[in-house]
Amino acid sequence: MNVASTRPGSRVTPGEGPVYFIADAHLGSETPETEAAKVSDLTSFLGWLSGRASYLYLVGDLFDFWFEFRIPGPLEHREVLEALAALSGSGTSVHFLGGNHDFWAGPRLETLTGATVHRRPIEVTHFGRRIFIAHGDGLPRGDWGYCVLRAVIRSGPAIAAFRLVGPRFGRAIGRWASSLSEITEERIRRALPPMRDFLRATVDSGPDACVVGHVHRPALWEWENGTGVIVGDWMANRSVVSLGKDGFSLGRWSDGRLIEVGRRGGSHGMDAPDGDGA
Repeated sequence: MNVASTRPGSRVTPGEGPVYFIADAHLGSETPETEAAKVSDLTSFLGWLSGRASYLYLVGDLFDFWFEFRIPGPLEHREVLEALAALSGSGTSVHFLGGNHDFWAGPRLETLTGATVHRRPIEVTHFGRRIFIAHGDGLPRGDWGYCVLRAVIRSGPAIAAFRLVGPRFGRAIGRWASSLSEITEERIRRALPPMRDFLRATVDSGPDACVVGHVHRPALWEWENGTGVIVGDWMANRSVVSLGKDGFSLGRWSDGRLIEVGRRGGSHGMDAPDGDGA
């Protein structure tokens, strides 16, 4: 499969339509039944974006594990890869930011989907707003142990060594490592305040908005000099953030349609901490 396999559809010109963000689908992490429902919803959403979205940002951890070995193993997540290729072919500019589970994505993912892969945070401009976008892991203060581990496993020597393991054993190791980071309500609750502080410090430093994933809880804060957004997760909440000329909006994909649940200047998000918009 390659980008040429895209289906025909209405086209948009990047810059003319709304911008969308999703994060943390963790494809491949759940039971077959749960995984099938998650993939079905995701491919439905990606098809819906065709002809609507000027840009789609995948803000990390789309996959629970992705590593590009020298000799690729069997292709996984084919339905989602084909849906992303079709969306790219329709004219939407698709951007993939590596998370802590899929940082190692690169040329193969680009070839399969037509997406642009970024291994570092990016800054873009949409609707006159400068926006800093990152997955978010390792950016708030604290958790120095993880920051050291992150630097090691993302280093060139570590990546080269892991390639020698091969796809069969490498994927088994990756899935085992992923299983160690269980997502719990307590971990989400503890992660929200430092992430909010990071978002505010970032907009204080110059950008008009900062958008991250990683925390698995959608939230939106409006401050006097900018906007902070946590995308939330596709894994459980089917969270979607959109940006148009009127600002950011939090949404949820449900039964084949996008439901708005919070907007800049209005509600501060689905399950936002403390209801704090200040």
